[in-house]
Amino acid sequence: MKLERRLPGATYAISNTGPLISAFQSSSFALLTRIFTRVLIPPACAAELRRHGWEEVQISSPQLAIVRLTPAEEKRAITIARRIAEHPATDDPVAENHLGEAQAIALALRSEHRNDLLLLDELAAREIAKQMGAKLSGFPGVLLLAVQVGLISAEELKARLEACRYKGTHYGAELIEQVYEMAKLGRRKAK
Repeated sequence: MKLERRLPGATYAISNTGPLISAFQSSSFALLTRIFTRVLIPPACAAELRRHGWEEVQISSPQLAIVRLTPAEEKRAITIARRIAEHPATDDPVAENHLGEAQAIALALRSEHRNDLLLLDELAAREIAKQMGAKLSGFPGVLLLAVQVGLISAEELKARLEACRYKGTHYGAELIEQVYEMAKLGRRKAK
């Protein structure tokens, strides 16, 4: 397998489909590419993006790269998908439906990605990833980071999360308000 040559200090993200769809729904993908040098996705996520109609973004963005898994990682992803499906926090007991999250976790566990951020929004997958030692965030966390580094305001963060919610992403009003309050506090500390 050919390893990509990385720039010193370059920050990559490994993403599942959910955070990317949220980024597209809220017109935030360009923001993601300002924070992360590359956004890596496994094949199952690429297929899911195509099913959701986001293929043109995938093709047109040089920062979004599909990374194939080794046969051993594929096996590991199937085991992880089963763990997610069996987790009490999941609402979907079908392991195959968690293959995107599982492949993203398997990819994030590669030694060359130990310092990269895994983007997952689904609670059961997040808990499994955390147990396995992945460094993780969700889309709301990425927006918080964008506020902290001055790329967007707390109000823009809230508007982007509301746009996702309006378009069907399962961000509750309480979560949005909580993240918004954190963003306001974070900006005050950064000033």
